[in-house]
Amino acid sequence: MDSMVQFCNVSFTYKHRSTPSVNNVSLQVLPGDFLLLTGATGCGKSTLLKMINGLIPHESGGKLAGEIFVAGRSTRDFAVAEMSRTVGMVFQNPDDQIFSTTVFDEAAFVLENMGMPLAKIEPQVKEALQLVGLLDKAEASVHALSGGQKQRLAVAAVLAAEPLVLALDEPISQLDPQGAVELLSVLKQLNANLGITIIIVEHRLHEVLPLCHKVAIMDAGKLIWQGKCEAAYGRQELFAAYGLRLPQPVTICHQLGVAVSSAKVSEAVAAIRQCYTVPHYEVIAAATAPGRLEELRSKLPAATVRRLSFYYDKPMNLVLKEVDLTLFPGQFVALMGSNGAGKSTLLHLIGGLFRPTAGSITVLGQELTAVSPAVGMVLQNPDFMLFNSTVREEIGFSLQQQHKGDAYGWTGYCQLLVDKLGLSGLEEDFPLALSRGQRLRVAIAAVLSSRPPVLLLDEPTTGQDIGHIEDIALLLKEYTSQGGSIVFCTHDTEVAARFADRIVVMHQGKIVADDAPIAIFQQQAILKASGLKPPAVLLTAQALYSGTALTVEEVVGYVRQTCMGSYTGENPAS
Repeated sequence: MDSMVQFCNVSFTYKHRSTPSVNNVSLQVLPGDFLLLTGATGCGKSTLLKMINGLIPHESGGKLAGEIFVAGRSTRDFAVAEMSRTVGMVFQNPDDQIFSTTVFDEAAFVLENMGMPLAKIEPQVKEALQLVGLLDKAEASVHALSGGQKQRLAVAAVLAAEPLVLALDEPISQLDPQGAVELLSVLKQLNANLGITIIIVEHRLHEVLPLCHKVAIMDAGKLIWQGKCEAAYGRQELFAAYGLRLPQPVTICHQLGVAVSSAKVSEAVAAIRQCYTVPHYEVIAAATAPGRLEELRSKLPAATVRRLSFYYDKPMNLVLKEVDLTLFPGQFVALMGSNGAGKSTLLHLIGGLFRPTAGSITVLGQELTAVSPAVGMVLQNPDFMLFNSTVREEIGFSLQQQHKGDAYGWTGYCQLLVDKLGLSGLEEDFPLALSRGQRLRVAIAAVLSSRPPVLLLDEPTTGQDIGHIEDIALLLKEYTSQGGSIVFCTHDTEVAARFADRIVVMHQGKIVADDAPIAIFQQQAILKASGLKPPAVLLTAQALYSGTALTVEEVVGYVRQTCMGSYTGENPAS
């Protein structure tokens, strides 16, 4: 077999769309390959992935041109159920594909539907669970699993059918750093030990790229570049041009004019030292302005949480345990912690969507008893918030109810939000027909349009390329400069380090740390217990010159400033 998966001049146009989402793509994936398929939000990569197991064209409206072959068979000739024996598909949200109540039953589900005898099911299920490290939880409830464990269960459920290909659509986008490490480790072992061909769609290149053999970039439905991962490390400009984030150590080396073929901090540091004589003494990061937190804390609070407790089902199972938190005007707060720490629950309570079991919440000095116009909230799943026929109607809806703006509630600020969030040209599109990243940005614009004093965002960077992440973060920073108070829940330590004024870390329903980013990311014990890890740029600065930098620019600037004239390579960094 020459190829495991082959796309031959493939194009696909969704029903009611005038332009193709995939446009004349030809791609060959060899047996045993580990391919990263990436590109800016809405570029067509998820659409391409759905073709591998026949979801397109068999389960979707639209026009398909060209041919897709998997293990030598055309996907046109086999139904999705038949293709699932060859291709295991894992989606972004594991809850979308978990149906059973126990871990064992979920992993056995596909085999039962294939009509396999029970005597054969049990050993295959146990083997699949063993491969993903969940065999000891075979009898556990699926509802008792963490996000990372659920995603590994989704992998086990498709592995039970012994597929030749594993196709995954942004499988780590909703996982905390520890959960992402666990899942990626499983994928690496499946590829290396069992020879399973893996195709993964992901924006978090800085975490996935080091594991892959090859990478392919899409833009506007077209395949624009493909090559080995080592070659990708030398194409910084290309990746940056399409809003893609290479690992920070690679970016640092590139900006210093240093060649590197690995994303490891140790190898990047070694490569830099071959070209520069970097002095070893501690410097203070410039990322956090001295006195910034103290200045904000001198203001009247935007919101106050006092001794807040909450449970969902049983009083003894508290999700939040006497939480105290004060939010100040003009502050950009990152709320971090492992999956299940209570972050989203806390946001829902401040947003007025839940009633506290105990404790109180005040917003602008008034006790919160229900949803308040002073608090805007963007949910992690934007589909729960979108209900209008066009993007224009969605963004203007709140203002329309207040009789502001034009007939759709549209104002100049609405247009500004559209421009800054990369939604221009989509105003008349149906919101739910957009990509997930675009849908999330529409939801952000819809909430932000009425300018609530307190804005809560649950994982606003999920499914976004780095270009749109920066658009969102810079817009939010501008909002805080005008006095808005923002809390965003995120697993992205690089984004939190770069943009947040303050980081609040939660663990098992309690706040365990609350400080400036540079202080938080140096508390190793708290990070480890909370499933977090410091950004790679901090580790690079620590190893290179005992520094405490939080941005690539800081490390590059330090090396250039302290090593003037010490460059020993052929092409001095400018």
